[in-house]
Amino acid sequence: MTGNIAVIFDMDGVLVDNFRYHLMAWEKFCSRHGKSISADDFLEYVFGGSNADHLAFIFKKELPASKIAEYSAEKELIYRYLYHDNVVLIPGLKELLFDLKTAGIPMAIATSAERANVDFILAETGIREYFTAIADASMVRRGKPDPEVFLKAAAMLKTDPADCLVFEDTLKGIDAALKAKMKVIGVATTHHRVELTEAHSVLSDFSEININKIRELFS
Repeated sequence: MTGNIAVIFDMDGVLVDNFRYHLMAWEKFCSRHGKSISADDFLEYVFGGSNADHLAFIFKKELPASKIAEYSAEKELIYRYLYHDNVVLIPGLKELLFDLKTAGIPMAIATSAERANVDFILAETGIREYFTAIADASMVRRGKPDPEVFLKAAAMLKTDPADCLVFEDTLKGIDAALKAKMKVIGVATTHHRVELTEAHSVLSDFSEININKIRELFS
């Protein structure tokens, strides 16, 4: 460890377990546009990436930026409508955030989500105060598994990537964190624990982790 540590959280599947609602929203979007997507394909090829990647997969071609923006806004409105009354933090997260803040450990969100979705989740859960920085889809050119969003978050926290710990739920996200030369803990919401073996550690929820265990990863 070369300096003070920082903690970076992915959002979807890490702060909240919302895979089902994103899938429902994409299914509804696809039905409107005469397309289809299976849960298996969504999990393997779509979830965890950017909307540009999602739409290219669904429409089987690259779309112009204006169309990506239009379709993204449509899908995310569906998602927020479906999820609005169901937003719940992953167990143990609020306590960990409080402990990290009390210890003076800076935190960021690094997500492939649109900023409107980030604002929605933070407003619904009341945890905005814990995060010094937020890196979202609008701030990067390449989605996960490219490490760009994590490197952006580390730069915003003014922390060396080697001193950052990432919490991630997807294979793409874990790959991106490793490419950024960061420590990564898998959160087994979207995938089973046995699928997240590339991570340095895996947990089912945040009741299984504390500051001492986080520090041990860097010792």
